[in-house]
Amino acid sequence: MKSIDATLIALRQREKIPASTRRAEIRARVLDAFPEIGIAIFNTRLGWIGIAWNARGIVALNLPRATRANALRDLQREFSDAIVHTRAPDEIERELREYVAGTRREFRLALDWSAIGAFQRAVLQAARKIPFGETRSYGWIAQQIGNPRASRAVGRALGANPIPIILPCHRVIASDGGLGGYGGGLPLKRKLLQLEGAVLDL
Repeated sequence: MKSIDATLIALRQREKIPASTRRAEIRARVLDAFPEIGIAIFNTRLGWIGIAWNARGIVALNLPRATRANALRDLQREFSDAIVHTRAPDEIERELREYVAGTRREFRLALDWSAIGAFQRAVLQAARKIPFGETRSYGWIAQQIGNPRASRAVGRALGANPIPIILPCHRVIASDGGLGGYGGGLPLKRKLLQLEGAVLDL
């Protein structure tokens, strides 16, 4: 068994890997463990959302794209061996549509956490506790996971979030009230926060 020091060193080294690379690694580990992954896209008021899932739950959510073709292309690029379905499971589409319509405040969908590392999982679980319509800082997340100096590592872990919206990394902002970063772009982050009624000093 690794010592605590060795584990921390490994986590720090891993956090130096670009978020986009870690996100791709998560996909690869899931595909290796559960080859039968289904993918589908569907339209919402925010745009075309891509979903990948397996027997355990949702593996990935691709943020809204402007066109169906772009959404499908991006999803197939990440899950080239997945089975393409004409529709996502009913409960996934229903809950996401309700969220986008402003009638759902909490998701009850099953998620597959199996390929998400310990540090990132802790960060995402902390983000998941942020109430609908509220925001917290990267430093707050770092405090929640017991590593108050890890704000930058928290930002990188959130940037590689494979299941955004459902795991609400958009609710994490900079300590000065700025939006910080977001994989889907700051206009989308602002739109999600406004959809939830969050008060922003921007």
